Amino acid sequence: MSERRRGASWSCAVLVVAVAISGSLAGFAQKKGQAQPQPTQELVWPLPPDPPRIRWVSQFSSVEEVEQKKKKRSWFERVAGAKEESEKPRRLAVPYGIAVDSQGRIFVADWASGGILIFDRGAHKVDVWGPDRGLQMRLPLGVTVGEDDRVFVSDANLRTVTCLTKDGTVVRQFGQDKLERPVGLAMDKVRHRLYVADTKGHRIAVFSSESFEFIKYIGRKGDAREPGTFRSPLSVAVDRRGFLYVVDTFNHRVQIFNRQDRFYSEFGTHGRGVGQFSRPKGVAVNSEGHIYVTDAEFNNFQIFDPQGRPLLFVGVRGVQPGQFTLVTGIFIDEKDRIYTTEQAANPRVQIFQYIPQPQATGGKEVGQEKPRPSAFE
Repeated sequence: MSERRRGASWSCAVLVVAVAISGSLAGFAQKKGQAQPQPTQELVWPLPPDPPRIRWVSQFSSVEEVEQKKKKRSWFERVAGAKEESEKPRRLAVPYGIAVDSQGRIFVADWASGGILIFDRGAHKVDVWGPDRGLQMRLPLGVTVGEDDRVFVSDANLRTVTCLTKDGTVVRQFGQDKLERPVGLAMDKVRHRLYVADTKGHRIAVFSSESFEFIKYIGRKGDAREPGTFRSPLSVAVDRRGFLYVVDTFNHRVQIFNRQDRFYSEFGTHGRGVGQFSRPKGVAVNSEGHIYVTDAEFNNFQIFDPQGRPLLFVGVRGVQPGQFTLVTGIFIDEKDRIYTTEQAANPRVQIFQYIPQPQATGGKEVGQEKPRPSAFE
């Protein structure tokens, strides 16, 4: 840990900023149908004098926060018996996996809804892909987007992955004979590969995203002393080089595999210090190779450099903007926007923006200092 801390180039700092929102944190309760509170000043991490690296953008948890107004049903819809809007999910309940397509639509796997919720903030529209679309699911947890904006959804109970078109038409359901409990999904769009974190199988399954054929397994069950083995991996991500990142949950580490799917490196141990993990859940990689890992126990996400050295952490326990309660999924889009899901007291999606900074003169990057070892206490 000490060597990694000395090499870190950002300051690991907790945001302590006054947010003018009525009610104290202890007494705050999000009522059903109530819009999420918005901060009255910009939230950034880390604090000055260091230059900001992460900026809070927005959040939502309900249909009303995305749609401008409720759409009235047509005469035909009433006669045909189309579902009332009130019968469809109106709020996020137990969101887990999250992904964004090329049109900016946000896909959230919420098993309480029995399918996928699609938030199109540009069009002010929310859709649900479930039984009405022929999508029969019991426990949808993972979601990712592939070529032509095709959507892939994992079902941990059915032991399958389902592929849908960008319009929500089911293309194929596959993997039942190869998966035990699929959760996280990641796509290598260049090589047309789908990576599936098989939590119960303690391995990563690889499929063709075009033919849906099984290719191979990566890893087997093992402890933290064995590189390339897993204990209940939950999440996967693929960077622009085609390297694979795996949250090895109960070994409290992230493992990295090269384009040949061979073990490349690892970082993280069990603990409460900066760069350590307690309940790691999700992983994502931005355009500069920075690795983001959510932790449901710490109620934050940590950011690491490509060598696995801690740079910054964002979030503490709470329900206000920039805080988390049981944070789970994370996704980073092509513009380095960061999307997170959380459950427990305030199920919602939060959106952040990575802010790149130029290199400082003199061989030292702006904001360089040793991270605080007690940052999670």
